Amino acid sequence: MNPRIDWSAVRERVVALEGAKRGVNDRGPSPYPVFEPVLTPDEIAEVEAQYGVGLPDEYRAFLAEVGAGGPGPEFELTSLRRIGGSWGWVWDDDEAHPWLLDPGGPFVETEGWAAQQVATLRAAGHEPTDRGEEDHYLDDYREAFGDAGDELLYLERGRGAIHISDDGCGMTTWLVMVGPHRGELRHRDCALDPPFEPSVDARGNRHTFGTWYLEWLERRERAAR
Repeated sequence: MNPRIDWSAVRERVVALEGAKRGVNDRGPSPYPVFEPVLTPDEIAEVEAQYGVGLPDEYRAFLAEVGAGGPGPEFELTSLRRIGGSWGWVWDDDEAHPWLLDPGGPFVETEGWAAQQVATLRAAGHEPTDRGEEDHYLDDYREAFGDAGDELLYLERGRGAIHISDDGCGMTTWLVMVGPHRGELRHRDCALDPPFEPSVDARGNRHTFGTWYLEWLERRERAAR
């Protein structure tokens, strides 16, 4: 188990880096806060009650001590917000299309993805026939579920995880919320759809939310020095 992270120090370090970056670019202090407001214990309890799962410990502490969104690896983190009475993860302020966690099953690792699709299709009374080059049964989903097939395939692939960061050029990072790998990160490259690869450090150890975020912060601090 990783030692508990002092997120308050992390917040101060990120804020200092953001201020230094604005200084280098000859810009004054930003009128906007670096991080979105932290969530209260009651708000975090609302999120967990809505989805029926406990948030991974490191991520829960980040929400409570740092903020519900802000700078992060690559561009920034998705923001956890209450929208119309319910909670969802928002990218780039697009509150019309939040990511809503599907807690109905564990996140399916890439090596089990084909079997999961077969099971879903057979449960709908459809025998799968066409496994595409990108390792999915999209045509079968369309035959079995009609116009909803594309969205169902997409949502099923993300079940048990949340989109935590957009990395640019069609690449994203996901935080596993349900299943044996809860708390770990997965990286997805849309050019290699649908594989989700474990996010790992230089030694090949799988990242948790905390190690992933700290590695990025330390890399930024080295570059700034």
